[in-house]
Amino acid sequence: MAALVFVGAMTAGCSSDELTAETPQLPDTAGGTVVTKVTVSLDEHASTRALAANGTKTFAAGDKIAVIYKNTAGETMKAESAALNSFDILSSNSAKFSVTLTNPQANTPVRYIYPAAMAVAPIATDAAIDDASTIDYTKLATQDGTLTKLGSDFDLAVFDGTMTAQAVLPAAELKNPLTVGAFTIKNSGGTDITNTITKLTIADGTNTYTVSRTAADGPIYVAMKPMDNKTVTVSVTSNNNKYSDKSVSVTELAKNKIYPINVSLTARYPLAVTSTSVSSEDLGSVIGADGNIYLNAAAAAAASPATTAVAMITYVCSENAESSPYNHGLALALSDANDGYFYWKTEQSDAGHIWQTDRNNFTSESGLQYNSFTPGHNTDTYPAFKAAMANNGTTKPTNCSDWFLPTAYQWNQMIDACKNVLGTKNSYEDLRDGFNGVGGTNMVGEYWSSTEDGTNTAWSYRFNLGYWASQPKTFYCIVRSALAF
Repeated sequence: MAALVFVGAMTAGCSSDELTAETPQLPDTAGGTVVTKVTVSLDEHASTRALAANGTKTFAAGDKIAVIYKNTAGETMKAESAALNSFDILSSNSAKFSVTLTNPQANTPVRYIYPAAMAVAPIATDAAIDDASTIDYTKLATQDGTLTKLGSDFDLAVFDGTMTAQAVLPAAELKNPLTVGAFTIKNSGGTDITNTITKLTIADGTNTYTVSRTAADGPIYVAMKPMDNKTVTVSVTSNNNKYSDKSVSVTELAKNKIYPINVSLTARYPLAVTSTSVSSEDLGSVIGADGNIYLNAAAAAAASPATTAVAMITYVCSENAESSPYNHGLALALSDANDGYFYWKTEQSDAGHIWQTDRNNFTSESGLQYNSFTPGHNTDTYPAFKAAMANNGTTKPTNCSDWFLPTAYQWNQMIDACKNVLGTKNSYEDLRDGFNGVGGTNMVGEYWSSTEDGTNTAWSYRFNLGYWASQPKTFYCIVRSALAF
């Protein structure tokens, strides 16, 4: 389909896309196959159907429809039409689709789904024809905010009817079950910042729609299920800031309409690391040398006054840590320590120290200091790391702890917190690969923890493979410094 272009502020209209079945071929006596031509006409007034740049609706070569029907065995089947060729297009808003059915059952429900890509694949043989499960609404979860994508992939139209007594596809009128929001985003001062937005998420408590895009001019178009008397949460990230989530009451967003929606949001950063507002929402953001949180290193450098980003937030806790007031969470340096690889070395030991011998049971700090400025297991027992843990010569940020080597427990906390937040893999890889996007370097290889397995061994995490290993303290591993805030 051609790109959808919205004309006017909001156009209401019924969708009356007409399908008429031509005289089909008779069933194949051997295989029960029926080949039929279905003519589809596009209504000129439905505001959310595909439009050409001049405002007229068009079909394009390659378009398909899906037909959901019952066969003579009572099974639910899906037939996808052949792709449109140029000679299938009768006019700018009319075309013939060729559909092949196998043993269609007369007088049974039938559904048409346009475009075919919005039908589920595969379809369950016991699925109800008119059930929502036959439509792949999950595809609405990820969009790019453009009319082109909306028109080609999400401009859904559906018909529910009954197969004729001759098992022929019935004439039909397709109806669009979706609504479209044309979002304009403003900051708290009323300035339009839509052209800076890179991510927009709309969550209604049941469905979540996320637009990821390169910053661009114009409204951000989001195809959604209709809403009535709901409260939605709007989340926005721009190319240099994140905005505090906002709850918006929705009276009605009806199907088959495009609604202009204006939302004003408050910039989240800079946010002091000492603020009680610091939350899991800030995972993946960076801490500057000035003690403020920024979206990324570029945003920190562009601040007034400018500052240097030194660490990425990787864990936010909800309870007091062992050493107040640094009880918000943990952050990792944006790059590995100088000189790369180090052997694990301790020149003192704490009385009553408990070894952690089970790689699957790093469930506590086992008496280790969490984040203290005062001498403790994490800061003073590793003099060989002292220079390295200064993060390549960068001093610690204001109102944060000194640099230290994370415990195995802390590494696990950071890995779990960053799953599917800094990436999409829902694993240790999300933490490992989360630094490049904010101005740092991703982690590779094997990294020391400060947790000992015994007198001569300590635990390391293999970020190249995704598991813990107990290594001799004379083994060389990489060091990535941490701090607490």
